[in-house]
Amino acid sequence: MAFRGNSDKLYTPNNGKFLGLVQLLAKFDPVMQEHLRLAMKGDIADHYCVHRWKILTDSLGLYTLKKLSDTRWEARISSVKAVRYQISAIHDALITLAIETQKTDVQVSHEATTLAEQLKDFSFIVSLVVWYDILFQINVVSKSLQSPDIDLSKCTEMLKKCCTFLEEYRNTGFKSAISTAKELAEELEVEPVFKATKRIRFVKRQADETARDEPIVSPEKKFEVEFFNSLLDATLISVNERFEQFNEYSDCWSFLYNIKQIPEKPDLVKLCSDLQLKLTVNSKSDIDGCMLCDELISLKSFLPDQNVATPAYVLNFIKDRNLQELYPNVWIAFRILLTIPVTVASGERSFSKLKLIKTYLRSTISQSRLTNLATLSIENEIAENMDFECLIKEFADVKARKVKFY
Repeated sequence: MAFRGNSDKLYTPNNGKFLGLVQLLAKFDPVMQEHLRLAMKGDIADHYCVHRWKILTDSLGLYTLKKLSDTRWEARISSVKAVRYQISAIHDALITLAIETQKTDVQVSHEATTLAEQLKDFSFIVSLVVWYDILFQINVVSKSLQSPDIDLSKCTEMLKKCCTFLEEYRNTGFKSAISTAKELAEELEVEPVFKATKRIRFVKRQADETARDEPIVSPEKKFEVEFFNSLLDATLISVNERFEQFNEYSDCWSFLYNIKQIPEKPDLVKLCSDLQLKLTVNSKSDIDGCMLCDELISLKSFLPDQNVATPAYVLNFIKDRNLQELYPNVWIAFRILLTIPVTVASGERSFSKLKLIKTYLRSTISQSRLTNLATLSIENEIAENMDFECLIKEFADVKARKVKFY
C-alpha cells in the first residue's frame, strides 16, 4: 500500500512511492518533465511502454508472453510455450511495432525488426521445438514431485520414465523436431533450410599425427551434433546426477514398496540386514534386520488379498488394528520410508508463509509466537476443523489458579 498509495493520480497527496519517484525524476529530466506535462494536460492517454505492450497483447490470444525467471523453474516452460505456439503472431506483432515506432523511436523499431528476422531463422525454430519438448517433460515431473502425496517409490518411477524419455528423444527426437519446425516455418513463410556457415575451420594437424578429423560440412548435421546432442547429453547427466541419491534410496528401500511381492527369505534377510546397516548411527540402529524379516513374512499373510500393498496402506493397516507392538520394526521402517522428503517444496512453502507472517510491521515478534503463527498458517486445514470452545476451556482449566475443595 505504501508503494501504490491511495491515489493513482500525479501530484496528489498519498499517491504512493512509485508516482512520487516519477515526480522526482521529472524535476531533473526534461524528457520525463515533458511527458508528465502532456499526461496532466490529457494529450496522451497511455504511456509509450504500455502502448508497445498493448500491440503484443492484442496480437496474442492463446498465451501471454512471459519473462524468463532465474528462480522459478516453471517460468521457463511458460516463456517457451508462448513463443512455440504463437510464433507467427509474435512475428506479425513485432513487424507492426517496428512500423509504428519507425518515426518516434528508431532504436525500438530496429530491435523489433531484428527480433522478427531472428524468429524466421530455421535453426531458431528447431531449437524452440526441442527446448519445449524437453522442458515440458521435465516440468511434468517437477510439478508431480511437489505434490504432498508423492512418496519415494512414485518419485523414483517418474524419474526413471523421464530419463527413458530423454534417452529415446536423443535417438529419434531430432527428426520429429525437424518435422514440427517445418510446419512452423510454413506459417512464417520461411524456407525450412539450415543456413550454411560462412567459413569452415580446419584444426591444425601436428607433425606426429597420422589422421585428421574432417569438419562437418552439412549445416543440419552440424546443428544436430553441436546443439541437439550436446543439449540432450547435458540434460541426461544433470538429471542423473541431481537424483542419484534417490536411486540409492530406491535400491535400499525398494523391497518395502509392495509387501505382497517380497522376495524369498534368504534374499529378504540380506535386504533387511542392509537396511539395518543403513539406519545404524553410532553402533545403534532403529530396527533389527532379522526381526524385520520375520515381521514382514508374518504381516504378508494377514493383509487382504490384493495385488499391491503400498507403504501407506500397510502403515494404516497396522494403525487401525493397533498392531504397533506386534510389528514394531515394520512400524518404524515404514514411518521412516514415508517421511523421507522427496523435494524441498514443503520447506519452500514454509519460507513463503514466513514472509507473509513476519512483515516489517511485526519486526519485534518473538520466536515462539512466530513459530506458532507459522504452524497455524501451514496447517490451516487442521486449524479450521478445530473446536475453539473446547480448546479455550481446556486452556482455562490448565491456567486456573482456583483450588477446588471437596
